Amino acid sequence: MVLPEIPKATLSATTKSERNVLDDKCGMGKSCTNESARVLAARAGMTSVPCFENHFDLSHAGILLTIPALSACGLLKHTERFAGVTGYYTTEQIFIVLGFLSLLRVKNLEQSQTIPAGELGRCMGIDRIPEVKTLRERIAAFCREADVAGWSRELSREWMECSEDLDGVLYVDGHVRLYYGAQASMPKRFVSRMRLCLSGSTDYWINDRLGEPFFVVNKTLNEGMTKALIDDIIPRLNNEVPNQPTEEALQADEKLHRYMLVFDRECYSVEFFKYLQENRIAFCTYRKNVKDEWPDEYFTDYEVVDDDTGESETISLAERSTILTGQKQKGHPAPTITVREIRKKSASGHQTSIITTNHVLTILQIALTMFARWCQENFFKYMVESFGIDTITSYLKGVLPATSEIVNPEYRELIARQKKVSTLLKDYKVKYTETCLVENQLLEKHTE
Repeated sequence: MVLPEIPKATLSATTKSERNVLDDKCGMGKSCTNESARVLAARAGMTSVPCFENHFDLSHAGILLTIPALSACGLLKHTERFAGVTGYYTTEQIFIVLGFLSLLRVKNLEQSQTIPAGELGRCMGIDRIPEVKTLRERIAAFCREADVAGWSRELSREWMECSEDLDGVLYVDGHVRLYYGAQASMPKRFVSRMRLCLSGSTDYWINDRLGEPFFVVNKTLNEGMTKALIDDIIPRLNNEVPNQPTEEALQADEKLHRYMLVFDRECYSVEFFKYLQENRIAFCTYRKNVKDEWPDEYFTDYEVVDDDTGESETISLAERSTILTGQKQKGHPAPTITVREIRKKSASGHQTSIITTNHVLTILQIALTMFARWCQENFFKYMVESFGIDTITSYLKGVLPATSEIVNPEYRELIARQKKVSTLLKDYKVKYTETCLVENQLLEKHTE
């Protein structure tokens, strides 16, 4: 048997043992083999130049196959916004390192010390990846000196334009980002997944129906998702959502909308629904306090085919118009709004109520759009388990605006107690009325 000829370049490739010995002999630190370039970076402000070499059994070399995917997601787009932050590592190299560490399931920067710095650096054509302190300093410099918010908006706008399945439907939900440090006194809020009140801030994510995110809004104060939508999210969506109808088209068709928001019962408010309707924004959510049941003859069976598996499923749906009434305020009548109410009946007979102001989509499309909200829940679960978004906490302190208003916790408790007492009083009044009616009927019979 004749062995194939080995290229000369391959003969000069280093093994992992040889690289380990070379990395330990570096005088400037572990794996700092490019000492001359580091001196020039410190003295003359020069940056490193990638230089790829031949290596045997290079650790994590398979991560290079993800570069096309990272590039398609826009990892290296608009990096000119960060040109003012310089150092031995270029901005592109810092971004690639952070992308590689995320794909290697490194959930915080301290865990990057468990990755062979020299091995991963050679995958990028440099001597080693930055240490934890350097990464923290560069990220802090990016946040301090570059327009990170503008960079995020630009990427979000491009993602929406490239999303073929967007169709003007956006999902909004909140996720509590826990805070375990002691440098700041963070407000406590209820974490549903843990069923505990813990310190942290709330991230409001905007995703598509597949769970892919567009952008996130962080709120330190617990003002609620409705206020976050009105103050931060909706103004941004009005400028970024593509293919919105023109003002002439909106005036010509009263049932036309700019786009549609899908959220859970946290934003259930007739007043908020009226705000969305006035701004020509459709919504889709679950209805609260459903006590009646629709007759079985209202429901019609629809067949749904899964695009991925090809399997078909039959769901039973019904629809009718419903008028929702809000709370009456002093000097103002109670607000009302007419919505489409769609109910899905399960095999056990349970009816799930969905309300929407979207008059363009069919009854089946509305139901599938609402139930696709679980993709966003799965996105949160996946990001917590695989990427540790709960531990991604900024070490930079910010100053809250002096005009921020928050509700006193004691006031919240008093309001909750007042509502509880009011509900009990109404129940007692109903029971008292029923008792009086029965006594009057008995008295009338006795008199006769």
